[in-house]
Amino acid sequence: MSLKKKNKPKQKKIGVILNKVYDNFKKNQKNKEKKELKLREENIKKEIDKLKFKEKELKFKDEELLKKDDLQKKRDEELRKKDVQLRQKDDDLRLKEKEQKIKDKELHIKEDELIFKEEKIKKRDSEIKIKDDEQKKVDKDQKKKEIELRSIKEEQQRKDVDLKVREEDQRKKDQKELRKKQKEQKLKDEEDQKIKDFEAQKLKEWEEKFDKEQKIQLEEDRLKDERIKQRQRLRDVIQEQEDQSLQEELFSRLEAFEVDKTKKN
Repeated sequence: MSLKKKNKPKQKKIGVILNKVYDNFKKNQKNKEKKELKLREENIKKEIDKLKFKEKELKFKDEELLKKDDLQKKRDEELRKKDVQLRQKDDDLRLKEKEQKIKDKELHIKEDELIFKEEKIKKRDSEIKIKDDEQKKVDKDQKKKEIELRSIKEEQQRKDVDLKVREEDQRKKDQKELRKKQKEQKLKDEEDQKIKDFEAQKLKEWEEKFDKEQKIQLEEDRLKDERIKQRQRLRDVIQEQEDQSLQEELFSRLEAFEVDKTKKN
């Protein structure tokens, strides 16, 4: 029992020591880990700084490359333009050569045409000379004919003067005869007009007389119709009388009146 009691404090001390050793180990371990971690962080930071620096270098190189690419593109574009210009100049030169060939050909054609025209002109000059000679001959004949025509014209003018004199005499004679005929015609027209006026007056008088007789006849016919109507109305009135003897007496008087009136008319 006493031994056990003596061992217990020893065990406690050993435990405490072990705990301290473990704690120190842990602390040392933690410190070591912290140092290692810090060292690793510093290394990582350095690596990051290196990477950033490299990125900057790469970015700068990229920018340089872009600038070089742009510069190269510009040079390529300028070269392309120059190449196009050169091809255009070549085309222009070929076109000018073709045009020059065409012009040369046209010039040869024109020279041939000029030679032909000159020959034609020479031939024409020869023909004109022949025609001039012929025309001179014709002019000579024409001049001769003109002299003859002038003589004929002068003779004709004299004849025209004589004709005018005769025509003037005839015109005066015709005018005199015409005035005489006009005077006679005027007298005849006046006489005819008098006859027409007389006949018109007679016709007018006859028409007036005929109209008057026609009016009298119409008036007589109207009166006759009126009398007939009156007589018929009287007969109707007499027939309406109931007394037979009175009817007969009235009819007798009516007939006597009509006979008497007819005699008067």
